[in-house]
Amino acid sequence: MEAGRVVPTGTGVGEPTMGQVYDPTATPAFAAKSFQVVALDPTGAQMSNNEGRKATYSGSTIAYTPYATPQDIVGVIGSASKRVRALRFAVSGRATQANQLDVQLVKRSTADTGGTPSALTAVAHDSNDGAASATCNSYGAAPTAGTLVGAIRAQQINLSATGSGGAAVPAEFDFGTANDKAVVLNSGSEGLYLNLNGATMPAGTVLNVFVEWSEE
Repeated sequence: MEAGRVVPTGTGVGEPTMGQVYDPTATPAFAAKSFQVVALDPTGAQMSNNEGRKATYSGSTIAYTPYATPQDIVGVIGSASKRVRALRFAVSGRATQANQLDVQLVKRSTADTGGTPSALTAVAHDSNDGAASATCNSYGAAPTAGTLVGAIRAQQINLSATGSGGAAVPAEFDFGTANDKAVVLNSGSEGLYLNLNGATMPAGTVLNVFVEWSEE
């Protein structure tokens, strides 16, 4: 192929070329195992894009009041049709008086049931992606716990005093950012839950929680 010739995105296969300048307005859908040309940036250098291309979603709850001696309070549950990867879980909060709270993330091979679940709105990071297939819930009462695989993260968080004007640093659990695998939910029964270990809540405790996941 002669230098500078323009061809539509995805149609350069079979042409003798080193690459094709990336078109950010195109969303190609190449067949699995097909051969494709290398994408180039506008300078002609091989393109490197660290932004994920998987459909990504977030759900959150603000000023959530935990039920008495809570266990699982917020969870993301997998899908029967997609592979779901939990990427981030974060929690912060306040109470009448400054205090501490132990939090953990637990993975379950079967999902919790009951517990007056409230579905958190799954917001797509890209409006071109379809509706989320996974489910994200908060719980207004103690659910019946699914089968525990194990706790994969545990941390203490500080609760700031209500009205103090300060905000405690949230606990954030990130996955898939350090050459590790994200937490993969391979079916509609697997789930990852934020768990408070049955502790007595300090008076006036309210929490802000968000979850981020991808689907493929």
